[in-house]
Amino acid sequence: MPAGLFLVVHDEIKGPKIKCSYFKNPVELPQEFISKLYMSHAGFESSSNIEIKFNRYRSVSNFTGSLDRRTQKEGILGILFEEYEKFENLELFLQRNLSYAIDNPDDQTMEDIFSNKLLHYLKLVQIFNKVEIERIPEIFIIQGDKKFNSFSLKITEKQVSNIEMSELFEKIIKKENISPYQSILLKSDGKNKIFLILKFDRTNPDTEKIILTMEPYLKRFYGYSMELITIFFLASELGIVPLKTKLFKTYSDKKKSVLKILQTSSNYSEKFNEIISLIINGDLYLTPI
Repeated sequence: MPAGLFLVVHDEIKGPKIKCSYFKNPVELPQEFISKLYMSHAGFESSSNIEIKFNRYRSVSNFTGSLDRRTQKEGILGILFEEYEKFENLELFLQRNLSYAIDNPDDQTMEDIFSNKLLHYLKLVQIFNKVEIERIPEIFIIQGDKKFNSFSLKITEKQVSNIEMSELFEKIIKKENISPYQSILLKSDGKNKIFLILKFDRTNPDTEKIILTMEPYLKRFYGYSMELITIFFLASELGIVPLKTKLFKTYSDKKKSVLKILQTSSNYSEKFNEIISLIINGDLYLTPI
């Protein structure tokens, strides 16, 4: 369980400082840690995740990237864990909540992100420790320029090295055959490119259908790729928990799977789009049953 959440901003006079935070129990973040965190992120043009250890804690944080401070707000959103805790696939969560934190820099916002967003997201991430996606053993979201830079999402049981992914990224850029993998370009922002990569079992007959169905959703709602991937492939393993009173009656049974909700609706695709929209708006969240 994470210890808390914090936002670091750069003061032109005092330097980097904690702007706002939320911790379950009191935690003092030393200035030495704050300065080290800021300097570790400094220089990156695009957002990037960095992990830093201090005392008995470990922080995972995301940076807006180098911006023109005269016109844009800069910041670092970090999650603090006990040193022994290990959670992966936090980059997309941090990216999408960083701008929200910067636009609403107060302790209440930190508590909202922690309690209503992060804790639910961590439960969802852990579903892949228990359940496998049939015939799709590996899913990645990677980014880079001409060379592989980093993972934004990694769903696989085996260890995948940066060298392996660099070779795969190079083949994608050169438009070479990468079978049994398939790739989808999700974003191209200047030089930086972001790809979804799926490894299909050779006996999977639905490769093209899966890609065609997922692609428009992932391109439009890239920051919610974890939620989208789980609802596409593991709908029978997920339940819905509403956060808004108006939805309590519609989604009252937390043990009823998303798949069952879709199958019993009068219009499958309409209900699917409704659920996606409610997730994006923060009106409900997905949870393993």
